[in-house]
Amino acid sequence: MNTDKNLIIRNVISQLDNTNSNAQNSSINATSDVEAVRTWLLEFRHSPHTFTSYRQSSERFLMWLMRENLSLQQVTREAIQEYQDFLQLPTPHDFWCGPAKPRNHPEWKPFVKGLSNSSVKLNLQILGSLYQYLIDAGYLTRNPFRLIRQKIKISHGVERFLTVREWDYLREYIETLPQDNVKNKFEYERTRWIFSLLYLTGCRRSEVINARMSDFVNKRSQWWLKVTGKGNKYGEIPVPNELLSALIRYRKSLGLAEYPNPLETELPLIYSKYGKLKPISDSMLYKIIKTTCGNLSDQLKANDPASAFVIARVSTHWMRHTSATHQVDAGIDIRVVKENLRHSMLETTMKYQHTEADSRHDETIKKFGK
Repeated sequence: MNTDKNLIIRNVISQLDNTNSNAQNSSINATSDVEAVRTWLLEFRHSPHTFTSYRQSSERFLMWLMRENLSLQQVTREAIQEYQDFLQLPTPHDFWCGPAKPRNHPEWKPFVKGLSNSSVKLNLQILGSLYQYLIDAGYLTRNPFRLIRQKIKISHGVERFLTVREWDYLREYIETLPQDNVKNKFEYERTRWIFSLLYLTGCRRSEVINARMSDFVNKRSQWWLKVTGKGNKYGEIPVPNELLSALIRYRKSLGLAEYPNPLETELPLIYSKYGKLKPISDSMLYKIIKTTCGNLSDQLKANDPASAFVIARVSTHWMRHTSATHQVDAGIDIRVVKENLRHSMLETTMKYQHTEADSRHDETIKKFGK
């Protein structure tokens, strides 16, 4: 019996990974559910992170359907409710769960453990998108995921952005970093540049790691930074004078000419300490952000514990949220901020409009409960 269960897992993986299908992106020639799902997945083949996430969600669902002897067309709202419970507690545990291993490993399992509420919600949203795609393609006739009405409550905790005061704390702290020798001077200049770059562009971590000096371009006396973001989406970000000054300073500290040029295609935007042509690693960039903010938080605990609490939680993505929030608060048109952040939808950018809530809080504190 266990062998049959393992065959379900291996069969779904092998069929989804089969690249010899005749299915095309523009139409569905699928003759099975697995082929239909594979065609849908091919739509995301140029977005590696999205592809991996969607493949994981869909293959788990297909394995569960096979075990329940259901097809995509036979899924009902009640089946989705059962699957939702299953995602939180996959049973039998020995069949579905195991230590993290490469997907092609013979002992690979679909889960390490049950999923959190937020992960369950994301999985159901992905599967709803899959169903809608297959309906549009004429493969399915209905989408039971659209019947989901009950929202899963997610605790958002601390808002992930720094106030102007907290950002000022951070800039002032960076200026106190040691510069007494070559190594410390390099670390100081690099840290200063990292925070300026992330804050003044709103770039994602992967975007600055993959960018090169040649991606700074001058057009009609205006400086822009070219980036390739999520889903290989291309964008151009305006470079304010503060960022241009920070760039010039960083380049001079490295012995480079003040301004970048189109031939600097091999020069990383942020240097590793191991060589001029080697970009900083993803993990090192994250470590610099966390270490800097952690040390600052320790200093602030005595005099400003509220700010210390927030700053201790800062990660690289907080800098993107901070940039977006401060751009909106500065009065920049929300549509311009949307383009600067390369958001697909205006609604995503609008969540950074905190002014109304801030004003409500200030008005209450000023006039009540002094």
